[in-house]
Amino acid sequence: MKYDVTLSIVNYNDYDRAKEAIASILQYTHGIRVKIYLVDNASKDGSATRLADEFSAISVIFSDKNLGFGAGHNLVLPLIDSDFHAVVNPDIILAGDILAELTDYMRRHPDIGMCTPAIRYMDGTPQHLPKRNPRLKYLIANRAPGKQWEPLRRHYKMLDEDLSDVTDIEFASGCFLFARTPLLKLVGGFDERYFMYFEDADLTRMLRKNARVVYYPYAYVYHDYSRTSAHSARYLMIHIASMFKYFWKWRGAGAVQDGITVGPG
Repeated sequence: MKYDVTLSIVNYNDYDRAKEAIASILQYTHGIRVKIYLVDNASKDGSATRLADEFSAISVIFSDKNLGFGAGHNLVLPLIDSDFHAVVNPDIILAGDILAELTDYMRRHPDIGMCTPAIRYMDGTPQHLPKRNPRLKYLIANRAPGKQWEPLRRHYKMLDEDLSDVTDIEFASGCFLFARTPLLKLVGGFDERYFMYFEDADLTRMLRKNARVVYYPYAYVYHDYSRTSAHSARYLMIHIASMFKYFWKWRGAGAVQDGITVGPG
């Protein structure tokens, strides 16, 4: 059966949030044919079996090891037959029929290959996720203290742009992506050399070789976000390793900026 939208969620020991994400998708999605895939990355809490029992409409793929974010999502690619595919984090909660809205929008704009909606924190405040291509200066500014880095931080997060209308972007966050399935298959999905981090920036660049990638601000989802790499030495090392992989892959394509200039102070 061909679906309007297929959707994949990669779960790793995250039963409560994955359950809420799936429930919100089933509650708010109407008028389109949707198939949900849950990929379990060898969770140790039995969450995938529990979710499969509680949601008979979903299909569960059990991995015998933790493949990481991108490789986990790629497991569904050979299985899906749809016009569009949504990559959704288990910490995403829908607040409306966003899948139908994005389906309608993408069908009316065939030049767009992927879009991402507005993302809000759980308290409703905006999370600034549309970004420019990662550069070393941006990543340093993003973690460095001090107001002198603020212009670079704002530029990286496109806060110096008017994002009140649909806007072409260079980097769409992997927490919620809505792409044309044939295009996603054309590029082979995520580059599996990234275990976590930067695979979404990489995928955006790959898709932009063939189509536009845009930020669509007229619909939103909630994101129960926590930056793991800020609190875990292991995930920080994974983040750094992925950064080097990204810069090496895109070397010569403006991935690294020589020299860093910040404001006074």
